[in-house]
Amino acid sequence: MAKVLRLHEYKGLDGIRLDDISVTEPGHGQVRINVDRFALNYGDFEMFEDEYTFSLGTLPARFGDECSGVIDAVGQGVTGFKVGDKVSSLPWMNAGFGIAGEFAIVPADFVTHYPDNLSVDEASSVWIAYLTAYYPLFDDAGIKPDDYVLITAASSSAGIAAMEVCRMVGAKTIGTSRSTNNHEFLKEIGFDHVIAQTDGNMSESIMEFTSGKGVRIIYDPVGGAIVQEYADAFAQNAIVFLYGGMDPTETTLPEMQMTEKAVVFMPYTLYNYIYDKEGRERGLKFCYDGLKSGQLRPFVEKVFPIEEFKDAFEYQQKATRRVGKLLISPGGK
Repeated sequence: MAKVLRLHEYKGLDGIRLDDISVTEPGHGQVRINVDRFALNYGDFEMFEDEYTFSLGTLPARFGDECSGVIDAVGQGVTGFKVGDKVSSLPWMNAGFGIAGEFAIVPADFVTHYPDNLSVDEASSVWIAYLTAYYPLFDDAGIKPDDYVLITAASSSAGIAAMEVCRMVGAKTIGTSRSTNNHEFLKEIGFDHVIAQTDGNMSESIMEFTSGKGVRIIYDPVGGAIVQEYADAFAQNAIVFLYGGMDPTETTLPEMQMTEKAVVFMPYTLYNYIYDKEGRERGLKFCYDGLKSGQLRPFVEKVFPIEEFKDAFEYQQKATRRVGKLLISPGGK
């Protein structure tokens, strides 16, 4: 038997239980991972209410798609992996699977080796954050060294990852936070400019920092009211990537500013890219090389034991001074 987290009802955190289930064998094209760490992500909260990009389907159901561990069983038809390999899992629509527990069954197409300079904590914290940043910044926006990039919710793992990706090509980054609490930290880790939403006129601050040029790329998991706050700082032909809804209020598009500057507003999810094999391999190589060279380095804030999973999710949801990824360690490892 093994301890796993499963969602029993679509009622938020109250629907999750820590269950003991039988360890199953991997099927054709699958591997089984003895999980060292698994990561929490903001999308989990929408999933627990059945309001996410995909549904978990029949309940009770396992969930989660980002872990690190060691392969301890390999299904038929799998090549490139063997028992004993240290691996991490990639994001995929995981209905019928899930990695939150002591073991995980994962399709081999969504498992990868990670650079040996990463710890097991770091290895469970990389692919969602860095791949989510890679595709819009490179494939869609064609980021250039002279770009200014606005990154909202800058102290999140996704925000930090996007900043590091921008820094690899020399683009300047402007980060936002809900208050001034994380300003020094964000400047220390590499943001070129930081704005607190409580400071006042966000667009004015952006235009001053960019010497009137404005931001061409906006990487925004917040949406809602903040879009109006930065709308007067669009550069010509700017593109807004909205990849989350941390602000539960409706996002009203700034039509006049978008029309004036020919701005494209693009709702975005990694799941629209990760299933393309060629694109997946391209993104993995970029991230792997950046991780191996040390140009990309994930931040892990805290690791919780699996028995304290509710504390972990509540901290993820409510903490105002978070800096990086939250993990859960199964089995007391």
